Amino acid sequence: MLLRVLLSLVTAFTIFFTSSAYAHPGKTDANGGHTCRTNCEKWGLKYGEYHYHDKNGNIIRQTNKTIHPPAIRVNSKHVVKVIRVVDGDTIDVRFSNGATSRVRFIGVNTPETVHPQKPVEKYGKEASNYTKKRLTNQTVTLEFDVGVKDKYGRFLAYVWVGKELYNETLVKDGYARVMTIQPNVKYQQRFITAERKARQQKKGLWKL
Repeated sequence: MLLRVLLSLVTAFTIFFTSSAYAHPGKTDANGGHTCRTNCEKWGLKYGEYHYHDKNGNIIRQTNKTIHPPAIRVNSKHVVKVIRVVDGDTIDVRFSNGATSRVRFIGVNTPETVHPQKPVEKYGKEASNYTKKRLTNQTVTLEFDVGVKDKYGRFLAYVWVGKELYNETLVKDGYARVMTIQPNVKYQQRFITAERKARQQKKGLWKL
C-alpha cells in the first residue's frame, strides 16, 4: 500500500514538473490555441502572439501551422481583432480561429502611403495615423457584401466599431474619398452623402 502511494506521488510530481517546464496559464479556444498575455518572453513568444500546445505542453507557434480563415459568405459578419494597420483603408486582422488576413475597406479610398509604385500622397499620413489611432488592437466586426475579395486576394469589408461604420467615418471626417466598385454598393448612398458634407465643410483632404 505504501509503495503504491509513493509511486502515485512520484508520478504526480513528474507530470507537474514536466508540464510546467513548457505549458503556461490561459484558456484555449475551440481550436486548441490562445494568445500570450503574460510572461511572453519567458516562453519565447511575443506579446499577443497566437500559438498552440501539443499533448506534452510544448509550444507550437502559429507560423508552424497553416490556418485558413473561416468560410466567408456573402453578407456575413465576423468579429475580428485588428493586429496591424497597413494604411488608412487597409488593415490586418486575426479571425477567431487564429487565421490572419488583410482587409481592404469597401467603398472608400484614402490617399496612398505604402503603394510600391506611387509616392506618399497628400493627407495620406494623416489618414493612416487616424486609422492606427482608432483601430490598432481593437476588436471590430467585418461585414461582407457581394464581392468578398479583390484581385489581390484581400478581403473586402465594411468595418464596424460598435455601432459606428468606420468606412463612413473616414469619408465624413475628410480622410477618404468615395470609391464605388461593383457589386459592393450596400452603403454607397451613405458614403456619397458623407463626402458631400465633408466637401462643404472643407474637412481633412478637402481643405487642401
